Amino acid sequence: MNQAYFILSALLLCAGYTICLAIYRLCLHPLAKFPGPKMAALTKWYEAYYDLIKSPGGQYMHEINRMHDIYGPIVRINPDELHIRDSMYVNTLYCNPAGGKRNKYPPAAHMTGTPEGIFGTVNHDVHRKRRSAISPLFSKSTVTAVESKIQQKVRTLCDTLRSQIVHHGWAELRLNLLAYATDTVCEHSFTNLRLDLLTSDRRARQWRDSIHAIAILTPWIKQFPWVLPIALKLPLSPLYALVPVVARVVELRRAMDKHASEAVRGSFDLAQKSQDSKAQDLFNSILTSTAIAPSDKHPLRIAQDGFVIIVAAGETTARMLTTATFHILENKRTILPRLMQELESVMPVPGAAAELAKLEKLPWLSAIIKESLRLTGLVTSRLPLVSPDQPLTYRDWVIPAGTPVSMTLRDVLLDPKIFDDPCEFRPQRWLDPTPDMEHAYVAFGRGSRMCVGMNFALAELYHCLAYLLRNMDLELYETVRERDIDIVRDCFIGEVSPSSVGVRVALKSSRTAAAGSESALE
Repeated sequence: MNQAYFILSALLLCAGYTICLAIYRLCLHPLAKFPGPKMAALTKWYEAYYDLIKSPGGQYMHEINRMHDIYGPIVRINPDELHIRDSMYVNTLYCNPAGGKRNKYPPAAHMTGTPEGIFGTVNHDVHRKRRSAISPLFSKSTVTAVESKIQQKVRTLCDTLRSQIVHHGWAELRLNLLAYATDTVCEHSFTNLRLDLLTSDRRARQWRDSIHAIAILTPWIKQFPWVLPIALKLPLSPLYALVPVVARVVELRRAMDKHASEAVRGSFDLAQKSQDSKAQDLFNSILTSTAIAPSDKHPLRIAQDGFVIIVAAGETTARMLTTATFHILENKRTILPRLMQELESVMPVPGAAAELAKLEKLPWLSAIIKESLRLTGLVTSRLPLVSPDQPLTYRDWVIPAGTPVSMTLRDVLLDPKIFDDPCEFRPQRWLDPTPDMEHAYVAFGRGSRMCVGMNFALAELYHCLAYLLRNMDLELYETVRERDIDIVRDCFIGEVSPSSVGVRVALKSSRTAAAGSESALE
C-alpha cells in the first residue's frame, strides 16, 4: 500500500511539474511571444528527435529551415533559443568587440567536449584572452615564415597520390587531403607530436575513423553533454569493446592530455623556445603568454585547445580542398585552361613551388578558392551567441538580454537573394563581387569568434591547389556529387551521405593508357 501510494504520488508530482513547465514555456516564458512550432517551444526533445533519431541523423538544420518557411525570419527553435534567417543581420549578431559582448550558449559551446578550450569558452572576456594567447601562431607573418613546410607537405601529398593511383588505379581524395592538412597543422602547432599520416595508409585510415567518430558523436554530446566527461574517466579496453566510436575519441583526448602535461612540466626549454620563433608551438605560445593567468595554463585546459586545433584545422581544410578539387575537375573545360595559364605564369617549371604572396595575386585562383569556400558551407550547425547585458533588436522584435540567438552561416553563404544559383559552382562571380556578396562571405565566421586559423588554412588551400593542379593531370573516378560531395546532415561540420565511398581521382594519363591496353586486347 505504501509503495503504491509512493509511486502514485511521484507520478502525480511529475505530471504536475510537466504541466506547470508547459504552461510556463508556452505562456509565461520571455520568448513566448516569438513565432515557432509549439512542440519546439515545449521541449528540446523535438530537436533531439531530428538530430539523433530521424535518418540519417543531423536533420534539425532542415527542420529549422522549414520553420522559417512557415513562420518567417525569426523563429523560436527550442524553449530557450531563437534562430534568425536573414543574411543582413550577421554583423549585428556576430559583431566585433566594439559592437558589444557576446557570450556563447553553453549547450552549443560544449558540443565538442572541450568546455575550457577556445571553442568551448562561454564568457566573452575569457575567450578574448585565451584567443590572444594562440593567435600569434596563426598570424599572417608566422604563416609566411613556415611556407616551406607547407610546400613540402604538398609534395609528399602528390607522391602519395601517385603511388596509390599506380597500385589501385585511383586514390581517395578526402582521406589523403585529411592526412595532408592534419600533418601540416600538427607539424606547425606541436614540437613533439608527429602523426605522419601521409606516409602510412594504415595511420591515415585510423585517423579518418577517429575524425568520423567525432562527427558521429557531436550531435549526441550536444544533447547529452555529460557523456564524454564520464567516458574520459573509463578504461579504454571496455570502451573499445562496448562503444568503439567513443573509445577512439577518448584515446585521442588522452594522448593530447599527455603532450600538454609534458609541455607544462617543462620537457622542453620554454625560455629558449620563446626567443626562437621557428620553434614556436601551440603549448609554448599559451604557456609564455602574458594575456592569460597562470591558473589558465594547467594541462587539462591547454590540452583542450590542442585537441580542437588538430581536429578542426585538419578536417575543415581537407573538406574545403576536397570540394574545390571536385568542382575544378567536374568543370575542367571551363575552369582549368584559365587556371593553368595563371599557374604557369608563377610556376613555369613543373615541380617548382610559388610564394604565397604571388599565388594570392592570381585572380582566377583566388576566385576559385573563394567560391569553393562559399559553396562548401562547411559549418552547418547554428552558432548561438548571447548578449549578456543589452537586449538585441531584430526588425520590430526586442530580444531580451541573455537570450541565445543563432544563425546558420551556411544559410548566409547559400542565400539565393544574394547569390544567383547559389548551389552552382561559379568562380566568376568573385571577379566583380557586389557589396552584399562580400557581406555574406562568412566562410570563416564573423566577429570576435571567427576562425583563429584562417591565415594558415588559406595558405594550405593556395599551396595545395596550385601545386596539385600544376603537377598532376587528375580526373574524377566513380564520384557522384549528390552522394560524395553534397551535405545532407549536420554533425557541426556538414557531412555527406552515409553511403559515400569518398571522392576518388585518377591520373588522366594512366586511365587513358589503361583504356588503350584494354582496346588492344580486344
